Amino acid sequence: MKKSFLLLLLICSLAASAQETYEQDLKREWYLPDHIKVQFAGNIGFFSGGPGYISRNKTLETDLMFGFLPQKFGGDALVTTSLKTTYSPWRIRLKNTYYIKPFSIGAYLSYTFGTQFDTKLPSYYPQNYYWWATSFRPGAYIGGKVGREVFFRNRRRSLDAYYELGSYDLLMISYVQNTGYLRLSDIANLAFGLRMSF
Repeated sequence: MKKSFLLLLLICSLAASAQETYEQDLKREWYLPDHIKVQFAGNIGFFSGGPGYISRNKTLETDLMFGFLPQKFGGDALVTTSLKTTYSPWRIRLKNTYYIKPFSIGAYLSYTFGTQFDTKLPSYYPQNYYWWATSFRPGAYIGGKVGREVFFRNRRRSLDAYYELGSYDLLMISYVQNTGYLRLSDIANLAFGLRMSF
């Protein structure tokens, strides 16, 4: 009888803890970020990172990333900010608390700070000489993730490792115009990153 009572007490405490975690998730303010990411490469900086939000069904992520490219890698020390969105339609549960998201697709728009980059072309260029702004770069990527759910401070959190294979507009257009000279490997960029939910 004593063992049954202890078992019942243990089950009740676990249920209360799970309910408390669920209620904490519901009480979260809408404007607070859901996660933070750090990323290596990906055409938005040698290293980049920033906060992000995820949809209720956990398939769509939107991130605001801040990146830095050191002078020894880019010729100039460059600072960028990027708005990224990633769609991951499938989540496959593995053993224990692990899971994979085998396919992701996304797009970004980055802005590079600096006097050598123009949002509007200077007047000394003839009209329609360049059709693009040098400070903005749109890009796209595909990728995948592997992750694990963990409990930390009575909250369920997830930790993902991801990769992205992508390119940006000017490189893609150059490839289409020069298919005899350029290969996909010439325009592709591989990025790796970590995402931790709050």
